[in-house]
Amino acid sequence: MIADTVDARIAVAEQSLAFVLAEYGTADGQHTADGAGLSAALDSLHTRDPVVEEVFFLEDPETVRLPTADPLFLPDGGRQVSDGTWPAAVAPDVQDGQRREFRERDYGGALASYRRALGNTSDPALEGELLLSITRVQRKSGQLEAAAQNCEMLLRDYGRVTTRSGVPVGPTAGLEHASLLLARADSVAALDAFITLFTHLVEASWSLERAQFEFFRGQANSSVDALLPVVRDAAGRDERRRAVTTLRALEDQRRNKTERLLEFQANAREELETRVSRESGGDVITDRFVLVTGGETYLVSLLSRAVEPGTRWGLLLDEAYLQDGVLKPLLDSLVDLTTTDWLVRSRDGRRLLGTQGSPVGSLTVNATFASNFPPWLMEFYQRPQNPYVRLLASSQSIYFYMFLLIAGILIFGLILTVRSVSHELELARLKSDFVSTVSHEFKSPLTSIRQLAEMLQTGRVPSEERRQRYYDVLVEQSSRLSSLVTNILDLARIEEGRKEFQFGPVDVGDLVRDLVTTTQHRTGHDGYIVEADTQETLPLIHADREAITQALSNLIDNSIQYSDEVRNISVRVSADGECVTVEVQDFGVGIPSHEIDKVFDRFYRGGDALTRSVKGSGLGLTLVKEIVEGHGGTVHVNSEPGRGSTFSVKLPAILERDDAEDTDR
Repeated sequence: MIADTVDARIAVAEQSLAFVLAEYGTADGQHTADGAGLSAALDSLHTRDPVVEEVFFLEDPETVRLPTADPLFLPDGGRQVSDGTWPAAVAPDVQDGQRREFRERDYGGALASYRRALGNTSDPALEGELLLSITRVQRKSGQLEAAAQNCEMLLRDYGRVTTRSGVPVGPTAGLEHASLLLARADSVAALDAFITLFTHLVEASWSLERAQFEFFRGQANSSVDALLPVVRDAAGRDERRRAVTTLRALEDQRRNKTERLLEFQANAREELETRVSRESGGDVITDRFVLVTGGETYLVSLLSRAVEPGTRWGLLLDEAYLQDGVLKPLLDSLVDLTTTDWLVRSRDGRRLLGTQGSPVGSLTVNATFASNFPPWLMEFYQRPQNPYVRLLASSQSIYFYMFLLIAGILIFGLILTVRSVSHELELARLKSDFVSTVSHEFKSPLTSIRQLAEMLQTGRVPSEERRQRYYDVLVEQSSRLSSLVTNILDLARIEEGRKEFQFGPVDVGDLVRDLVTTTQHRTGHDGYIVEADTQETLPLIHADREAITQALSNLIDNSIQYSDEVRNISVRVSADGECVTVEVQDFGVGIPSHEIDKVFDRFYRGGDALTRSVKGSGLGLTLVKEIVEGHGGTVHVNSEPGRGSTFSVKLPAILERDDAEDTDR
């Protein structure tokens, strides 16, 4: 398919040329009545179809013509040059002018003689040559302005006229004009004139042979390089330098193409004649072949039928366009680039085209074009497929999927089992720690109570003040013991769903003030300062007063235990919308960020050595959370190690104060 597509694209160009020739029915458009039409049609074909590099025809006896070519220059020696004899009508005046100019240096007399000769001829070639002579003498005699005007007229009216010496008037007049401007000390204008001359040379405005082109090109280039630095305006200098750089790049491109076409024109004749000689009965099979000469490779297509006897038309095909404009897009569209790499090589093994980078995998297919034209070898490489991808694409992939499913189920079950066992082990460890901690917590107050009771019983108390102190300690330790038992029993009831709250209207401000007063009285002798800060008017909440008291008491006790050196505790109560917020703040050891989410877990106690030394069961904060959530509220903590903690309890305000009082009555 790929070869057929490229072949069809070439056939389109061949058919277009055959149609043009059939339309005009001639071999050489330059020598027929309808030559202009043929030339225009051939130029249109050459411009329209990028496959066509050039159109050519072989003309007897030995000439290869390129009617659509626009070369930078012609081969040397292609023009006929006169013997230098002037026609009789102008010869005497020309000879007199040359004698006066070169021997006698009589420039006025020379000008008069050349002008008389100019008046005696109407031949453009002679007129152009005489006007150049007049310009030359004007320059020698110092008439620079008149000479410059003559040069401008020559460029405008006689530029393409070829003198008897075979040199067009245009480049000579252009060079003379630029030199005159330089002689007048107008360097910038002279630079622009040299750039204009170089532009005309690169655009092939005049038909020059190679040696002529090189002479004028050398003069223009050396003058441009010498004059560019004298332009004082930096912007203007840079603009001219960029223009010259662009012209030189275009010159290189056109020179390479011209050299290639001249090489074909000079050396293809023998091969073309050999191909044409295969005619049989006036017809020959369309002949496509590769011609290599002078280091250049040409893709040649000869038409199958001569338009006129002794001629053979054909095409030079643009190999670069066939590669980049036809073959590459075709391969990119047809080949799956995710699985296959491709490469196109010349017949000498050079890489012409290919996927990015070196091909990966083994060579699986290689192919050439019909009759090895174009002379390219296409190679296709199958990339090595991932074995897992190959397995998934195979007919037995169902077993693989079943294996993955079973393995996934087993791994998932193993993970669940490990997590469950780990959780149970952690819970068992926490329970063991809890039993140990609670045993210690029970043992401490019981020991104190027993010792103090024995001392009181035996009368070994030395004073009434000491006896009263012992009574206070007995009450404190029994209260501690009672609180511990209450926490344990309440938490068990809540978790089992047996805890029933006795809801009623509760003034949180009064509750907090009473609780703070009691706590201050209980802990004040140890240096603790517990303060309450409440709004004057607070909405009531619908709650179990005893349970809320227990929760807030646990928070205050927790703050006291972890207050460290700063023993100030602040309890703030505020109302915000439909919620009442109680904040218990201490300035103690604080809680590390990675432990904040765990402080409300059962039996959890911080891993820090300082916090481990504090007595407690690890149930107080758990009970706080359960009680608060049982009342439809929330509790959270903000803390920073070394700066203390703030526990916030938010409870919904169910009743307004007036409504609550009416309900209570």
